[in-house]
Amino acid sequence: MNDYVINPDLKEEAQKQFADLYSARLLMQTRQSGAVSAGRLYAYVQGQHDETVTHLIQENLAARRLYRNLLQRNAYFHVPQAIAASSEEFPERHCNGCKIRLQASRAESNQAYLIIELTDKRRDMPTMLSVFGDDETCEMLELPPARNGVIQTIIDKTSLLAKLLSNPKTETFLR
Repeated sequence: MNDYVINPDLKEEAQKQFADLYSARLLMQTRQSGAVSAGRLYAYVQGQHDETVTHLIQENLAARRLYRNLLQRNAYFHVPQAIAASSEEFPERHCNGCKIRLQASRAESNQAYLIIELTDKRRDMPTMLSVFGDDETCEMLELPPARNGVIQTIIDKTSLLAKLLSNPKTETFLR
């Protein structure tokens, strides 16, 4: 009989990897209409527009988990969970080369400006924002073109996207 000793530090990561593999297998083995291959999901992560994949990510937890896993490996920017909570209504989020903030609109009380500032203007500019809540919800937003390293758009202050961006426990990906 073999006795395997699993390092406790690696156990959680191994469980996550097995769950991701299981999710990928489920997606690839689904034979119902609207099934999406892992390759098609990967193409979506790389920037290919696909309404079926967008809908699948919103509706299917396994697809959302696989999408998040692919984003972690391929996103231009990853803004992890904040270490500490902020007292601001819309806290600023930072990562290496990127700053994301919401600023309340003075003209429309129900709107906020989503402002993404990128320090390296030579690299490919992101076209999609994906925000994952700690409850595994996901909101995505197609971004307008950057101007001088700044991407700016208007969102509804009461939207799920604004709520997720206000929560320090969310993770944000730009691709």
